Amino acid sequence: MSDRELVAFVYMGGNEFEWLFFEVYERVKEYLRDVGLPIYPLYAGRIRLPPGTLVRVSTESGIVNMYSFEAVVEALYGRLIEMRNNIHDETVTKIFGITTYPIGSRKEYFDIYKKYLGLQVSIGNYHVLALSIRPFYSENREIFVERVFKGVLHELGHLYGLSHCKRDCVMNPPENIEDWDRRAPTYCNECLKKLRANIKLEF
Repeated sequence: MSDRELVAFVYMGGNEFEWLFFEVYERVKEYLRDVGLPIYPLYAGRIRLPPGTLVRVSTESGIVNMYSFEAVVEALYGRLIEMRNNIHDETVTKIFGITTYPIGSRKEYFDIYKKYLGLQVSIGNYHVLALSIRPFYSENREIFVERVFKGVLHELGHLYGLSHCKRDCVMNPPENIEDWDRRAPTYCNECLKKLRANIKLEF
């Protein structure tokens, strides 16, 4: 049995924000190591979704391009299975996609889309996560990276059983982007303690 949790990370998008993915990926890897959490991000390449999976949605603020929720989940699940087979490691059961476009799902019978900042779906014993970087956009490179970094930590926290927190912590959901910028780029001590306990239970 492995002494660490492997989480595959995938970039889903064009060339424009590939730099952001790698900066966030490296920062997440360093942070998890520095705080002593036995989670190891494993780069699993890039997924280019076909044009048909990009939908144009009319909103109050204009036309918005979105990836189909179902297409994102299917592509990530497929990559997870492919990766497990390639590296012959059955302990890899989690995959995290970082997408450039928002993720949307059409409500049944209506041409209305629900917009997702992030998603988590369990398929049997497999876990598929995704986070859209679009809502975190800033022309300031450092701010942009930090916003997405905190978003990834937030989703990883939920993956390993953390609920929302009321302290200065990435598990404390913001009311707006300014609130998110003020949030400390780390788990609070209580959440770290819970994470360590929860991850040990996984082994």
